[in-house]
Amino acid sequence: VLHRSREFDRSSLMITYAEGLLDRQHFVLQTGPEWKQRRRLIDDTMSPVFLHGPVSQAVYENSLNWVELWRLKARLADGRPFRAYYDIHFAILDTVLGFSFGSRFPHSATRPQIKRLARMTQDELRGSPEVPKSASSNTPIEFPEEPIDSGLRSMLQLLDTLEEVKTSPFIPLKWWLIKRTSTFQNRKRMKNECILAEVRKAVEFRTQYTKSNQEEQAPSLIRCAAEAIVDREARNAQKENRPPQFLSTMVVEEIWGLIVAGSDTLSTTFAWGVKLLADHPEVQDRLRKALYATHVGAVEEKRLPSAEEIHHAPAGYVDATIEEMLRCGGPIPIGDREALVDTTLLGYYIPKGTNVRFLHNGPGIRLPELEANKDKYSQGSEGWKVTDQTIPGWDDGDVDLFKPERWFSAPADQPKQLSSDAVDAEAAKSSFNPQAGPSIPFGLGLRGCFGRRLAYIELRILLTMLIWNFELLKCPGELSGYSGRLSFVNKPRSCYVRLNALDCPARV
Repeated sequence: VLHRSREFDRSSLMITYAEGLLDRQHFVLQTGPEWKQRRRLIDDTMSPVFLHGPVSQAVYENSLNWVELWRLKARLADGRPFRAYYDIHFAILDTVLGFSFGSRFPHSATRPQIKRLARMTQDELRGSPEVPKSASSNTPIEFPEEPIDSGLRSMLQLLDTLEEVKTSPFIPLKWWLIKRTSTFQNRKRMKNECILAEVRKAVEFRTQYTKSNQEEQAPSLIRCAAEAIVDREARNAQKENRPPQFLSTMVVEEIWGLIVAGSDTLSTTFAWGVKLLADHPEVQDRLRKALYATHVGAVEEKRLPSAEEIHHAPAGYVDATIEEMLRCGGPIPIGDREALVDTTLLGYYIPKGTNVRFLHNGPGIRLPELEANKDKYSQGSEGWKVTDQTIPGWDDGDVDLFKPERWFSAPADQPKQLSSDAVDAEAAKSSFNPQAGPSIPFGLGLRGCFGRRLAYIELRILLTMLIWNFELLKCPGELSGYSGRLSFVNKPRSCYVRLNALDCPARV
């Protein structure tokens, strides 16, 4: 996957499954001139300047809304569990829309829920039909949901279509039928209108700074992905001596792809992470202590860490926890590639056109490693030759456990993996190793996840805000299962939280 991109490319099975939702967005294209053209259009959205500026700020600002919502729910629930998946999904959708369209984007999935709950009291909630009078402290509380903007709702409903398609034995026929329904067409139209309205704003913004002769300063002026894409299209058109096509289907499809990939996969990862953290209070405790030790200024001033402070925090236990959340709760359990030519794989003949599938959470990653016949490795493979760059395997004895400590490299005179007792803030800062063992949450090689760096920024901010503001208490066993349902991603069937809202910490 990493080194044989000339032999293996995007699978036609994945293209068949996703193109009904994404059309010709670069994710569903095999590598070639059109794929390269589309990737160039959005390359600037993953630049370090853009990620560490507008993106970080958008994620941070929208995370504050999510924290406010959960503080309200924690107060009203009074120790009882409540559903968490859609709160997480709404919050991450808001962060993606925030960096896609900027702070002036008028809609939010989370703010309407805050306004609704801010008017409610515990007595009013207990008197609602959603809460039986005989409910125990383990009975989940069902909060009323406030309607959201029709454009946002259409985006979420389109994402849900993937789950419907996934269960069909005849996916092309299923898409053919769905795409001809008025419901699907109306949802797609509302989604496109929402995106085009923001692209027009980006075009107007570019016109303003072009007229003021600030075009060369564009990278520092751009505030969102739509503006970055419009600016790139203008520059590409100038180089190619053609008029820019700001409102083209390509621009709409690539922005839509950012929204789909940035919201569905991240919300699912974080939902699994919330469940794992609730079931491992010792990890929460170490993570909170590490955060307090890292953000001493915020602790002393009894405030939240800023986006800038979170970004510049040294790698440590937060990053180890993120890697372990991705390893244990990765949203894409199966990867696939299609053979472009007749070739061999581990000694087996693979004809051109064969789809090869592999587990992202299987042997060597979440299960004990299988015995490999290294004599059958391809001639170009160096993976089995031990060098200083070799990623070691996990210990088969605990490979199935949620254990952030595995991402720390021990000094030569200590065991390979630090014990829980050996992990403190200073050790975490100095020994975090993102290549401590195998994990494939974002795929590998040329066709790996385009938004990988964005995902880490979102997860770092969201995890910091979660642990700083809340203690995740264990939910009843019937609400804590780990079975999933597979659509575009592997979503948890059950995702509840029981929260203890924390005050800003005293000085430590």
